[in-house]
Amino acid sequence: MQLFTPVALPPAPFRLTPISRVLTLGSCFAQHIGQHIAAALPDGHALVNPFGPLYAPQVIAHHLRLLLDTAPLPDATYFEGVEGLWHNRWFSTHFSSAELATCRRLTATALDAARNLLRRADVLVLTLGTDRCYRLPDGRLVANCHKQPAAAFTEHAADVETLTSDLRRALDSLRVLRPELQVVWTVSPYRYAKYGLHASQLAKARLLLAVDALCATDERSVYFPAYELLLDELRDYRYYARDLLHPSDTAVEFIAERFAGWCFSPALCRFSAERARLMRARNHRPLHPESDEHRAFRAKLRQEAELFTEKWGFSPF
Repeated sequence: MQLFTPVALPPAPFRLTPISRVLTLGSCFAQHIGQHIAAALPDGHALVNPFGPLYAPQVIAHHLRLLLDTAPLPDATYFEGVEGLWHNRWFSTHFSSAELATCRRLTATALDAARNLLRRADVLVLTLGTDRCYRLPDGRLVANCHKQPAAAFTEHAADVETLTSDLRRALDSLRVLRPELQVVWTVSPYRYAKYGLHASQLAKARLLLAVDALCATDERSVYFPAYELLLDELRDYRYYARDLLHPSDTAVEFIAERFAGWCFSPALCRFSAERARLMRARNHRPLHPESDEHRAFRAKLRQEAELFTEKWGFSPF
């Protein structure tokens, strides 16, 4: 008896291996999937949402061009909020600080790391969340409102042609630097109920149409159907979080497993499984740390970690 509709995945045009490098940009869903990818790869081989979550295609296109540039962040992107913290309008609050110098250092370090990885990455994962972006009254684009009042911004909803054009320009610029880079496009399954569920569906449709147009004209672009896996294959409120809008941890893990089955090489699957076992052993909390039994356990773990490093060329920790 078939109790759900299986979502067919496209042929994977690449395979991730233990030496692959991956950069993810986009919504919270890119954060979730990116964390699973990072956990499978050696430390430093994956960088997940270096700006924090980015939701709108216009913002993602802007930040892609920013990564292709070499200029420092403009002074005008920094501001002091009413709570006394310094923020950058292109980064999340994770980079905010009570001191402007610290905020500058954190954002500059993150930007440099993202630029460096993009130049070495094998795969770029982009997750689009909404067709709406926010701008200051002078037209400057913002990635994060940092809890400022809504009256400080204007909201813009774009049509399919505008979304496609913005992303295509960024993709064309990317191809000048990285013509061989594989780009994986996804659409976040999060539903924007604040616009109404019908409007949310229309917004997702515009994103899907834009991505479809980009994949049709860029041979190194592929769409991974994370949106369809949740809405069509899982298709049940038990796979949503308590707000009934975000995917649950179980749903995210399911989609991450489908992603791994889609593009992980057998070598990466073995590497990831062996590393995960060693990480669980290292994180074990003994009842009696000074016992002979635990000392023997730690000695065996060190030996297994050395063998892992010899086998794979990377430390498991």
